[in-house]
Amino acid sequence: MNKYPSTKRVSNVLDMQSLFLVVSRARKPIMSLFKPQHTINTFLVVLCLALGVLPSLAWGEEADETLGLFSAWQEEASTSSRAPKPLSQTAENVTVVTAPEIEALNAHTLADVLDTIPGIQVQHNGGPGVSAYTFIQSIDFIHTQVFVDGVSITNLGSGFSDTSLIPAHIIERIEIVKGAASSAWGQALGGVINVITKSPERGRTIGGAATASIGEQTTADTSLELSGTGNRFGYYLSGSYLGSDGLFSNTQINSNRAYAKLTYDLPNHGQIWATYFSTRADMGDLYAVPYDLKERQEKRFTVGSVGLRYPIGERLELEIMGHHSFNRNDASYFNISDGATWSFQTGLPTGIVKEQVSGASAKLVWRGDDNLLVVGSDYNHLEQYNNSSDGSTVSPFNRKVERWGVFLNDTLTLGPMSLTPGVRVDHTQTAGDQFSPALGATWQLTDSTLLRAYTARGYGLPVLGLTDSPSVKIWTTQVGAESSAIPYVWVKGTLFRNQTWGDTVKQHMALGAELEARTTPIWNTSLGAGYTFTDTTRTSDGNEVNDFARHTVQVALRYNDKTYRGVLTGRHVFWNSRPDENGRYGGLTWDLHLGAVLFKREQNSLELFFSGHNLFNASQYETYLIPNTGRWFEGGMRVRF
Repeated sequence: MNKYPSTKRVSNVLDMQSLFLVVSRARKPIMSLFKPQHTINTFLVVLCLALGVLPSLAWGEEADETLGLFSAWQEEASTSSRAPKPLSQTAENVTVVTAPEIEALNAHTLADVLDTIPGIQVQHNGGPGVSAYTFIQSIDFIHTQVFVDGVSITNLGSGFSDTSLIPAHIIERIEIVKGAASSAWGQALGGVINVITKSPERGRTIGGAATASIGEQTTADTSLELSGTGNRFGYYLSGSYLGSDGLFSNTQINSNRAYAKLTYDLPNHGQIWATYFSTRADMGDLYAVPYDLKERQEKRFTVGSVGLRYPIGERLELEIMGHHSFNRNDASYFNISDGATWSFQTGLPTGIVKEQVSGASAKLVWRGDDNLLVVGSDYNHLEQYNNSSDGSTVSPFNRKVERWGVFLNDTLTLGPMSLTPGVRVDHTQTAGDQFSPALGATWQLTDSTLLRAYTARGYGLPVLGLTDSPSVKIWTTQVGAESSAIPYVWVKGTLFRNQTWGDTVKQHMALGAELEARTTPIWNTSLGAGYTFTDTTRTSDGNEVNDFARHTVQVALRYNDKTYRGVLTGRHVFWNSRPDENGRYGGLTWDLHLGAVLFKREQNSLELFFSGHNLFNASQYETYLIPNTGRWFEGGMRVRF
């Protein structure tokens, strides 16, 4: 959806820029017909009862299975410091999602996966593949940075990272940093979502998978994956189609996606790689009856990268990467009544935004006995063409911007403790120079309990328009703990304080808490739940600020015996919006995902899967202009070879 750099809100029907801002942000519905605290209280009671009963049922489980499930903090993640290190040495609030978890959800896109992550709110403008807006801990979506293999997919003209563009089947893992990550990534005020794509399959010359699904309103998703290695060369190739006639009015979509990753292993354990991703999507994105308005979008996005990882001795490693991306978005507006150009947009029948980004990054990683040091730099040359400077008439303009940043992040291990200082300096050209320090610590209190603390300053850049605007700043502080001290249960809790300010925004204070819990599998069945609370107030008078999600609930029941699998998920977001936006968000929205392996021999298999979405046809949307999809079903099959 087209974004205009206006800070107004809707005050009357004919205020054009304000209308588009509300629609594009698509946020903040009215008070629910059901009291949200009833949902929250019921959820907490059920969770406590479940966690209390399950340990007594688990008498037959093996201890090593429990240890394997809940030693996850020994897993490595690279997003927080831009170099792999154990999560036990990561002070930030990080969530990691793996390929098996993604596949169990029968997900179409990255946005479908993010729906299930505690602390994240996603607003969908339609069914699979249609624009989706992602918020981390209720911070505005323009401050959520999304990277694919370290390359940003953020739209410069809007600050929008469309998580519906990324097909789920190419994802190996997702690493999410919740809270300011500017000391490593620059303009990451709200957090970072880093998608790591699949690598060539080792030990096979050729292998792959073919997947096809069909659902209501001819909602179809088909893909073919090929992967393998030979000598030192490896490849992963994927092509896919996602389309639908629309699960409600004007949400039809036709999209084609292609992805490729090529690797070459060097003799000294280094690697050269190249990636390419392209998507083309034509879709409906808005159907606003009160304004006699429907919108059609044509999106084109292409990104490519080439990189080298080269060890210099036993402890030092060099990594360099170059990348180029092209992003074009054409948005056209029509009358619902007669199909003509929208009555209030005759001066600009189609808004066109074209963006190109060419850049490079380099970093050195030093691995000592008790020290991990990362120093690096990023450079980006940005070019933007927009055929309208005011959003309502043809008045083209071009912008060229040079941005660079240098960063240093350290992880110092002292026995059971780790200290993680970091700093980054950025030259933005459009919003001045930015200084982003950070300091974190972890403490392995016992073999089963880990404590975390983190504080950092970050920044976010405004949309790139005809004139420059100042940045938005944040100071975030987090304290948390995770533990498996309770038998068969893993619990993680985080308290956070986010203070945001800037010359063009009022100062806000957000105090919140995030709680996650999972059980070890018992008879192949496990429970998971997450709850996030955020209280956002205006610091000038202490009054509550609307338009920021207050409660977010995710629950999941999982079953997997290697032949049959199932996931039942529920989610609820209380958007705490103004009454005039007439949204509804009562209760939870429930989805069911099933799968069965009918045939398996060595590396060949045939699997059937089925999904039921919004099983109880719940109404859960942020604004009456963009309701959620109702109940719908789909099914498909996957052949591995």
